[in-house]
Amino acid sequence: MPRLTDREQIRNLLETDRPWAVYALADLEPGLFEHAHWFCPAGGEPALALFFAGFATPVLITVGKPHALRAVLDEIADELSPRELYAVIKPEVMPLLDTRYRVLEKRIMQRMVFAPAQYRPMPMNHTVLLRIADLEAVRRLYADGDASGEAPDWFLPQMLEQETYYGIMEHGELIAAAGTHVVSLDENVACLGNIYTRRDRRGRGLGTQVTTAVLAKLLSMDIATIVLNVRASNAAAIHVYERIGFRPYCHYIEAPLLSRG
Repeated sequence: MPRLTDREQIRNLLETDRPWAVYALADLEPGLFEHAHWFCPAGGEPALALFFAGFATPVLITVGKPHALRAVLDEIADELSPRELYAVIKPEVMPLLDTRYRVLEKRIMQRMVFAPAQYRPMPMNHTVLLRIADLEAVRRLYADGDASGEAPDWFLPQMLEQETYYGIMEHGELIAAAGTHVVSLDENVACLGNIYTRRDRRGRGLGTQVTTAVLAKLLSMDIATIVLNVRASNAAAIHVYERIGFRPYCHYIEAPLLSRG
C-alpha cells in the first residue's frame, strides 16, 4: 500500500468528507505533519488512514468506507505494530479493528458542524480571553469534573496560546471555559472543545456564553468549517449547541485500544 507524503494528494482525499476530517486536515500544518503517517489503498474508492504519532498513544483517524480501509488498517497493524491506539473512527470501521485490538472504553460521540444560516448569537458580556497565564485557573476548573468523570480529557496547555479560549471569572476564580482543540488558518478549519462549567454554577447559561465567545472569535477569523464534539447521550448539550447554530453531522466512536498480540 502506498504511503502518501504529498499534502495536496492528502488534502484532496480529506476533502471528500471535510466536516469529519477536520482534525486530520489540521495535521497538515507544519509541526504536526511531521508526526503524521498517511496510508491509502492502491486505486479504487477514496479512503485514507492517519496514524498520528505525536502523542504518547498514537491516534488513528480514518476517512472512507470499511471495504476500502481493510487492507490499509492491516498494513498499519503489521508494519507499525502499535501496542496501543486511540481510535477516532466511524462505527462501521470498528469491526475491522476488533480482531487485532481490545477496546478498553468506547464512547459514542456526535460530531456537530456549524451552519452559518442557523447562527443565533447569544450574550457573552462577561466572557474574557484566557491566555497561558491562566493555565492554573483552567486546571482548577477542569479538576472540578474529575470525581464525576466530566472533566475534559483532551486539554493541552498550548491550546491557550491559540487566543481562542474564553472564560467567565467570579471572585477571581474561573467558573466556565471553552476553547478549541485545533485551529488551522491554512486549512480553514477549527474544532471547539473543552467546554466546561463548574458544577455549582450550572443552569445559568454560562456554557452557552463561553461557547458563543469562541465561535464569534473563529468567525472573525473567517474559518470556513467549524465543528465540535459531544457525547451522543448528552441531549441537553446537543440542544444548547443547536440553539447557537450547530447541526448534527455524524456519530463516531472514540476508543482507546490495546493490541491482542
